[in-house]
Amino acid sequence: MSSRKNPASSWILYCIIDREVLKHKDPVKVALFLFKTGAGAVELRFKNMPSYKLLGIAKKIAALAKKYKKTLLINDRPDVALASGACGVHVGSGDMSVRAMRGLLKPKSIVGKTVHSLKEAKKARREKVNYVSAGPIFSTPLKASLKPKGVNFIKKIKKRVSVPVLAIGGINSRNAKTVFRKGSDGVCVTRAIFEAKKIIKESA
Repeated sequence: MSSRKNPASSWILYCIIDREVLKHKDPVKVALFLFKTGAGAVELRFKNMPSYKLLGIAKKIAALAKKYKKTLLINDRPDVALASGACGVHVGSGDMSVRAMRGLLKPKSIVGKTVHSLKEAKKARREKVNYVSAGPIFSTPLKASLKPKGVNFIKKIKKRVSVPVLAIGGINSRNAKTVFRKGSDGVCVTRAIFEAKKIIKESA
């Protein structure tokens, strides 16, 4: 896909607003901060929150994304993505299939997927996702059950897909440069979202 057709091609920093990590911080204010500081995309990941509550938050962030010409994605919730005006969804390997997601969303909606292996990358390629997040590159308590793949995993995944590859897992301002040097098109961060400016600087 060309950058004109695929917004993911321009994402250097993809930030995940996670309910468990965020604690008591206001997700809307956090999203505003991220859009202003350069994040190309924000994913709202609020597991197990009732749809009506998540929809209220998503609508506010979707309005901000439109204002700042950024991308909002909803984790594994096509209903909330569609109703809020978000740009699409992100799914994990154990979530609803990409095909099923596309059947529920608007034709030009973005669908991304996390891959933890070369086999999963090949499957994602067949599913025609807009981008993949590959990892975990480094150890992270958010994926404590998964062994870190290391930075060379990025190159291996890039050989198997033709869409942007975003590295994920334990990435922060101290190791981001190494990840970019290995060819990552962008990085996904959750715990390090407030290091946005520093991480973007490391991509130069």
